[in-house]
Amino acid sequence: MINAGQLRYRITIKRNANTADGYGGFTSTQSTIATIWGDIKYLNGQVIFRDGQRILQTGVEITLRKNTATTNIQIGDVFQLTGETNKYRINDMYEVDLYTYKIIADKQD
Repeated sequence: MINAGQLRYRITIKRNANTADGYGGFTSTQSTIATIWGDIKYLNGQVIFRDGQRILQTGVEITLRKNTATTNIQIGDVFQLTGETNKYRINDMYEVDLYTYKIIADKQD
């Protein structure tokens, strides 16, 4: 069982949504799905090559309550910690026990 004192980071979950622009195309915007409390753990990074450049890809693991995780959060959503500019894309979600979920995400460029 998770202690409420461990959930000390405020996290905003956002999802990309396409809306018609009236000219036959679409405009992509991000809408806020939820604002939650969780605990974050920074995982070690790895250097990858993308478009001929070396990029440090860093990941995070978030621990949160099960009811919070199963409400609206989906793989592919983006989250941001309150007070930070870094955005992370959710890659995986799994249940740890009856009360806890973990989310694995990578930093977006």
